[in-house]
Order: sequence, then C-alpha cells, then structure tokens
Amino acid sequence: MRFGVWSLATMVVVLTVVNMTVAKLPPMPAADGKYISLRGKEIHYIEQPGDGIPVVMIHGLPGTHQDVDPVMPQLRGAHVISIDRPGFGWSKGGWLPYQEQIDLIHEMLAQLRLCPAILVGHSFGGTLAIGVARRYPQDVAKMILVAPAAGGMRSYTADRLQARYVRFSQLPVVNWIVKHTYGNVALSTSAHFAVRHAFEPGSVAPNYEERLRSVALTPGNIDAYSREVLEYDRTMQWVDENVPGIHVPSVVIAARSDKLVPFEHAERLAQTLSGTELITVEGSHMIPYTHPDVVAAEIRAARTRP
Repeated sequence: MRFGVWSLATMVVVLTVVNMTVAKLPPMPAADGKYISLRGKEIHYIEQPGDGIPVVMIHGLPGTHQDVDPVMPQLRGAHVISIDRPGFGWSKGGWLPYQEQIDLIHEMLAQLRLCPAILVGHSFGGTLAIGVARRYPQDVAKMILVAPAAGGMRSYTADRLQARYVRFSQLPVVNWIVKHTYGNVALSTSAHFAVRHAFEPGSVAPNYEERLRSVALTPGNIDAYSREVLEYDRTMQWVDENVPGIHVPSVVIAARSDKLVPFEHAERLAQTLSGTELITVEGSHMIPYTHPDVVAAEIRAARTRP
C-alpha cells in the first residue's frame, strides 16, 4: 500500500513537471490584421487589397484565418478578406451561436462594403457560408465550399465527450487543478492526434501543429470549440432543412479520403444544393493545404465569370 501511494505521488510529480515544462504551450503570437466591432465582439481579419469581386474566407472548427494561407499567394490582385470567427483565432469577446454568426457575417459584409462577395468556406466555414446564402442571398455572388460540413453531417461521439470534458475542466477549482497538473499534456496530446486525423492519409503540413498549439489551444479558442461542438447537431439539422431553399451559384470541392467530413456528405450536399458543381480531389480534409491550386482556380473563375 505504501509503495503504491509513493508510486502514485511520484507519477503526479513527474506529470506536473512535464506539464509545466516540456508540454508547456507556446505563447500566442501577436495579431497580424485588423479588427471590426460587431455584435459586442472584436472580430479579427486580414485584408489583401485588390480589385474585382471581393473574396471572403471563412475557416472551420476549430481554426483561424491562417488556415487558407496556402491559397493566398495564388490570389494576388484580388481583394481578399480572411476572418477569425467569433471566439476563434485572434477575435475577442467570445463565441456566438451559429444563427448569430450568420447575422455577424452579413453585418461585416455590409460595413466593409463587400456585397456581393464570393464566400469561400472550409469545413464548418462552409456550413456558415450556407447559412449566409440562405438568409442573405443578396450578399453572396457565389459559394465555394471546401470540404463543407453539411449533407447530413452529425457530431462524433468522441467530439461531444471531449467538448463536455472541456466545459467541466473550465469550472473554477477544476480549472486550477487541471492547468497545474496535466492540462498542457492533455491538450497537446489531443491536438497531435487531431491534426494527424485531419491530414490523413497524407502527412501534416510543416508548422501547422505548432500554430494549432499556440492559437487554437488557448482558453478562449477551446471554449469556443466546445460550445460549437455541443450545438453542432442542431446546426446541422437546420442546414439540412434549409439547403433546398438556397439558389446561389455554388461549387463543392471534396476529397475522397476525407476522414473528418466523409465524401458522401459532400456528394449529398452537391445533389441537394441547387445548381452546384462537385469537384473531386484526392487527399485529406485539409484541401487548402493539399490542393490550394484547385481552390484558387475556382476563386479566380468565380471572379471572372459574369
């Protein structure tokens, strides 16, 4: 009994030391863009000046405006806005429910005089673009939906359990214990496997995991992630019910080996979303990294077609 107690105590000490040293999360880099005040939030975005129809990039769950970085060099000359959704990236003030995010995007497009814009949504960003097109079709010149979370998607059990754990771990006393014993280890381990799953069957893009650890694992981003996951099924049900009422020109770009949004969901969306072209690529969920040329080509085409 005494040996067991000492062994457990030793393990706790070692875990705590590792948690506060080797596994310590890197500091969050400074914001590199602008802010706009919307719905009580400070929404961070980067802007590339240019001409023609504006392009608005919307990241997924979790994510930041940097998730489309590989696409940006191929859009020189285009007016591009890439946002951090409420609660994510460098945006301040916390998360907003899906329905309010739809209105926030509408208000942002209006304030920045971007209407009508080409909305480019990756993963859950595609889900949000769909919501904007349903409620504010006049705002949208075209949707380019990249591995969009729609077409009958529902949350995974593991994600719901993780989100509930995050909510529990944020309770005041629990949060202090977790933070000072194993919190960094748990977050880093979870992020490590999540990133590999997102890029599966390919390899992870250089520096992507480090960026995830420095931004997406901050308390505000983690809070937003957990809240969005717990609302996910209700959001997807609304999307399924409203897709047939959308008549905005659209393109769906989907990967056959996507492990996060299986190909059949993207295919189903393309079949139910009026006037949609389905473009199929090989590779993972992270199409902006694996096929930035395909995404950029569709954006350029949308900007030149009448």
